[in-house]
Amino acid sequence: MVDGPKRRRAGIAQALAALDPRARRRLAIAGAALLAIVVLFAACGGCGRRAAGPADRARTSAATASPKESALDAGAVHDPLLWEYAKDGEVEDLAELAVHEGAAGLVEAASDPALRRTAIRAMAYAHGWAQLPFLATVAKGKSDEEARLALESIVELAARPRTSEDPEDAEELREGCEALGSLARDTARPRARRVAAIRALRMMPCPPMELPTDVDAK
Repeated sequence: MVDGPKRRRAGIAQALAALDPRARRRLAIAGAALLAIVVLFAACGGCGRRAAGPADRARTSAATASPKESALDAGAVHDPLLWEYAKDGEVEDLAELAVHEGAAGLVEAASDPALRRTAIRAMAYAHGWAQLPFLATVAKGKSDEEARLALESIVELAARPRTSEDPEDAEELREGCEALGSLARDTARPRARRVAAIRALRMMPCPPMELPTDVDAK
């Protein structure tokens, strides 16, 4: 006869096996995060009784890091599963990838042809404006498909609510706005690209600029 604890473990194993791979992965990540929190609280039991060491200072530095610095750190390790799931273009998967990689990680990954289009799509959900100059460059490039994806991501970025952290990427925002303005004014460019650029510019907190009126951007 199987005792109670063994039956419970067998039931848990069966329930986990019934989950799809994405659900199992997310459950594992949540469990690991919970375990890390428990270990951290246990370790801090003696924090007040000793001087801060290098590890303490490193944790403090990480906790006070800016979103841009965190984004650089986040892109240091790529998760192949996140990239594989995000290939389908589902918003939830793209957003999860953007949080993990950060804007800098996505821009770096875009140099890999196998990841490029997924990275461009995920940039729509990355924090801040650090990815905007790259997206604007792609929007002006030779590939119509990549330009379309980049402009879709830019419009998505432009439509999101403004946050207090946005000014941190003021230089990248200015650079991206200028590139989009150049695209919008270039009558030699495809009309669809110009319309998308104007639409984004009208929603973004860009420096004042005169937008062309020769195309209907509605």
